[in-house]
Amino acid sequence: MARSPRRAPIPSLLCCFVTIAAMACDRAPPALETEVPVTLDRVAIDDHDSPVIVLEEEGGPRWLPIWIGLAEAHSIALEMEQRRLPRPNTHDLARSVIREMKGRVARVVVTELRGGTYYAILNLDVGGEQVEVDARPSDAIAIALRDGAPIFVRESLFDEVDASDDGPIEGEEPAPNREI
Repeated sequence: MARSPRRAPIPSLLCCFVTIAAMACDRAPPALETEVPVTLDRVAIDDHDSPVIVLEEEGGPRWLPIWIGLAEAHSIALEMEQRRLPRPNTHDLARSVIREMKGRVARVVVTELRGGTYYAILNLDVGGEQVEVDARPSDAIAIALRDGAPIFVRESLFDEVDASDDGPIEGEEPAPNREI
């Protein structure tokens, strides 16, 4: 007689997931820098058919384009339109894991630009404890949108983009021209 595979209880798996994520991201906090609140203005396609999200400074004139993957752009666009898929995608799963751990997304911060790649931190509040998780901006924003969490960009990133004639990615102008 064939035996059914043994399944671990969901809370145990979720606890392990969050514990591992917290341990992997435990590092000294960066020097304090001004964080600017932004809104996700749009998801667009640039002249080279690459997806880009545009973050706009709340109450200000600055904006920050971040080129992302197609799957992430699709996930973000679906959430902006409040459309639900019949099955959860990866960002829906991450939100569910966070909620099952009695957590919530406190905020997202786009922290730096290195070698044409943006970095972000997903700040979670899990059982009253603050947990920082290193994340791609697109993933962090997709998850934050599902929880209604605020999004911030470090001040220096606006300066870096303004100082560059070529935009944040070598050879490409920040020219998102078509919305997804």
